[in-house]
Amino acid sequence: MRTVVAGVLEREGPGGVRQVLVGARSSPAWAAGQWEFPGGKVEGRETPGEALAREWREELGAEVEAGEEVYRSHLDTPVGPFTLVALRVRLLSDEPRPLEHRALAWVAPADLTRLRLLASNVPIARALARG
Repeated sequence: MRTVVAGVLEREGPGGVRQVLVGARSSPAWAAGQWEFPGGKVEGRETPGEALAREWREELGAEVEAGEEVYRSHLDTPVGPFTLVALRVRLLSDEPRPLEHRALAWVAPADLTRLRLLASNVPIARALARG
């Protein structure tokens, strides 16, 4: 079964409100415009943390270090089953840039479910909103 990993980058926003980074997908067509926690597929013998660091480098031009697991689920989708793992990340470089996303946004966890999130990312948002 393949594994997909998502990164949760947090910061303190205006007024001391905790915010997390999300990206609006530009492809594939069925997902374009929907928001996600940036990440991607684990390849070969990569660990989820190694895959997340590679994906953030490729898609966001940012160096990150993977941390604790926030969420894990096994999903059955039209393209097959996979395990989704969300890990907190620590930024080691400059701010992420939308190299492969339409846009990036910093959003308070309580407001995440107001976005048009990818269905697979909704439970991650709910877990973050609970604290």
